[in-house]
Amino acid sequence: MKRHITSFLTLAALAVSAQTPEAQLPDCEFSPLVTELIGSYRSTAAPILPEIEPEVWAEIDCAVSAAPGRMRLLKNIVVDKPHTRLYVINAFGDTLSRYRVCASAKRGQKAGKDDWRTPEGRFKIYGVYNSTDWTYKDTKDKCYGPFFIALLTPPFYGIGIHGTNAPSSVPGRRSHGCMRMHNEDIVRVRRMVDKDSRVTVLPDPVETTVAAN
Repeated sequence: MKRHITSFLTLAALAVSAQTPEAQLPDCEFSPLVTELIGSYRSTAAPILPEIEPEVWAEIDCAVSAAPGRMRLLKNIVVDKPHTRLYVINAFGDTLSRYRVCASAKRGQKAGKDDWRTPEGRFKIYGVYNSTDWTYKDTKDKCYGPFFIALLTPPFYGIGIHGTNAPSSVPGRRSHGCMRMHNEDIVRVRRMVDKDSRVTVLPDPVETTVAAN
């Protein structure tokens, strides 16, 4: 036991002092594997941060889930479509905040393009954009508010969480498929998400019919 402790102390001293390839090993009996590890030690490599696409994540406060030197607790979004509410929750399932939303005019799972339904399920966020000057394709109105949180919902695209130029529609069921929020609320939510956040859209209740006897 004493020999193992001595070996670990010797390794620790070497890790501090061995700064160059020419560092000499002590005259001790180590296994070949430990000797090779000590001989190959140079210094701690500089950390390499992941490359972030600037156009996609320029509007997001934290592009990675954990910044160097501090821990960032992951936050996810749950959209309760039937009750027109949006919740921001942490990794432990605790609700941090909740907001009113306007979901799709038609209920149920999205099945086709322009069917006025919101996709149901769990989705990734692929970007947060400044949508101040975005216009709707049909009316050309600037109706997306200050930010657009874009969701990856294949095979459908263009689905997200955004602000609105019609605050009276929130809460409600009037959208083409996106989730609308009051502009001050989307600003708050945008600050809490990052590239590792996930958005879960809860399904509408399935209507059942009783067959006549």
